Amino acid sequence: MIDPAVRQLLDTHFSAPDVAGEPDVAALRAGALKVPRRFGGPPPALAEVRDVTVVGPAGAIPLRIYRPAGSGRPAVVLYAHGGGWVTGSLDSHDTLCRILASRLSAIVVAIDYRLAPEHVYPAALDDVDAAWQWLRKEAAGLGGDPARLAVAGDSSGGNLVAALTLRLSARSEPQPSRQLLLYPALDASSGAASYREFATGYNLTAREMRWFWAAYRAGAPVDDAELSPAAARSLAALAPAVVAVAEADVLRDEAVAYADRLSLAGVPTELIRCRGMVHGFLRWTGVVPSASGWIDAIAAAAGL
Repeated sequence: MIDPAVRQLLDTHFSAPDVAGEPDVAALRAGALKVPRRFGGPPPALAEVRDVTVVGPAGAIPLRIYRPAGSGRPAVVLYAHGGGWVTGSLDSHDTLCRILASRLSAIVVAIDYRLAPEHVYPAALDDVDAAWQWLRKEAAGLGGDPARLAVAGDSSGGNLVAALTLRLSARSEPQPSRQLLLYPALDASSGAASYREFATGYNLTAREMRWFWAAYRAGAPVDDAELSPAAARSLAALAPAVVAVAEADVLRDEAVAYADRLSLAGVPTELIRCRGMVHGFLRWTGVVPSASGWIDAIAAAAGL
């Protein structure tokens, strides 16, 4: 059963018909920026928010650092925003990152990675990788605990941080202390049953998600594990995971299957099924009261 506040949004603001053809990328990006202004609610007070840039494989990568109130050396979380690898920015996910910094009691470092279709796979992942390497060196200087460096992301951002853990494993580099995968996109084949069950009417449509995948992968094989983590042959020895799924989401089943595989591979994994929710709900805390409760559940499971 869909949460009543979510149902109201689906019947009003997210009720546009699912139209075939090429989406208007500029319109999609503008829409992503409107969401937090309309539905995010007031952000919590933090000790500090500041922007920095780091050197990436194709130039400067913008980062935004969110420091929670309190003393001590908190955990540090590298956060990759969602948006189908095509939309999203530091501003589109600013309210969510402020909330996460407060609820996790962690320094959140958000990354403004390169977007498709201008920059296709693996550009976004390469940027996340570069930001991770920077964070490993600079965590103490940021006031964080270098022994507690986590990664997190929603939707396509969840894809990127999951892929990062696989890349680090392939290079025999240390894993993050946690990976928080929030309704992540993990299977480029887009064949899970939830694609049929929630094909239209639940915010993210099956057609839209398949278009996002195509725009990002630009012909790369769907069984490339750094593109499609679900295709990885082994998930052993990856970072302990919290996987949160929305009940009515085309991406639900692939995320559940990934969580199951992580557990079977011996990775400590907690699966959180967000009842009544649809894709994107984490940015609707101002108008969907239960969304805040699910963020609390994610923060508690993370145990940072």
